[in-house]
This record gives sequence, C-alpha cells and structure tokens, in this order.
Amino acid sequence: MLRLLPYFLFVLAVFAQSAFALSADEAMKKSQAWFKSGKAWNLDFRVQVFYADSPDIASEQGSLLVAEGDKFKLDMAGIRFYSDGESLWQHNVEQKQVLIKAVEDLSSQLHPSELLFKYLNCKATSMTTGSFGGKTLWVLKLDPSKYAGQFSQMEVWLSQKDFSPVRLFTVDPAGNSSWYNIVNLKVLKTFSNDDFKYKSQKDVDEIDMR
Repeated sequence: MLRLLPYFLFVLAVFAQSAFALSADEAMKKSQAWFKSGKAWNLDFRVQVFYADSPDIASEQGSLLVAEGDKFKLDMAGIRFYSDGESLWQHNVEQKQVLIKAVEDLSSQLHPSELLFKYLNCKATSMTTGSFGGKTLWVLKLDPSKYAGQFSQMEVWLSQKDFSPVRLFTVDPAGNSSWYNIVNLKVLKTFSNDDFKYKSQKDVDEIDMR
C-alpha cells in the first residue's frame, strides 16, 4: 500500500489541476455566453445587507423580470416597479398610488437589472470553488474598479453546470457587505413589451411626473 501512495498523490495532483484547468477569464466568458442565449431573464431573489457599524441585518426578497434596454418588472413586499425603458411606474400597493417618471431622469440611480448585469462588465481576477445550497460553485473574484465609488469588492458565484449566476457578493466603500442569492433563474427566448408596462387598476391613483 505504501508503494502505491506516491501514485495516488500524483493522481490527486493531476485531478486538482484538471479541476481548475478552466481559467477565471474563461469562466466569465462562458457566463456571458449564457446570458447571450436569451432575450430576457426571470428570477426570484433574496438580498441580505450586513452593515459595518451595526449588528443589524437588512433582508429583502422579491421577483424580477428583466431585459436589456432598462426594461424590468420588480415585485417586492408592498411595492412594484415597471420600466419599459422609457417610463418607470412605481406602484405603492398599500397607498394605492402609482408614480410615473421618465427613465432618463433616473439615469444616476441603480436599477434592478444591474443585479444581473453588473458583474458581466468586470474582469475576473481569480477563481476558486465554494459550497452553497448543497452544490459546489465556481467563485470568481472581480476587479471592481469599473464601479469605483460604489463597490470596493465584488465576486460572483456561478453554476458549474451552465455558468449562470447563483450568488453575488459586494462590499461598498463604507464596508457594508451584501449577498444577492438568485433562485429559479430562467432564460426567456421571447418577451412582450407589455410585460414591462403598468396596467391601470380601478381605485389606484396615477401621478404622472414625467
């Protein structure tokens, strides 16, 4: 058995090298290709924010339908957003009120689609593996310089099956860290622009601020 030990160690070393034969840059390109296979994307998500100066943890969850061109439909507890790329509808459910704004007036604000797309614009600097939800994932550390002032650290956790995003991690300049867990992510080959427009409802006031 002792004579076989060097052989086993050699096999393990070869396996370890082959497991990481894929580079961080190649993994990122495969994830970008996964996104290009669709026209829109549908998902459920949960966000947890850990504050640097407080033990409190802020949590939020919801669902998101998103397409390129600032099109999205975001549904969270008590509030819904619709954007067709030109107009944004903010539906405050409890107040029975909808505020309508021009998307161009909100250009300086982050919109929910960046939950998906932001990491695709970054360079992957290194890759390891991590476990989440009983699965082993690719963990890519990203260069956040493209979003200086917003994030000091960024990483994305990708499925080893199709390189779709499963988790996103960010740290802002104040030291607050956020985890975005993505569930039921689906690629849509087609979509209707009407999916991203608010449909008027009885007894709901609409205030046009465009």
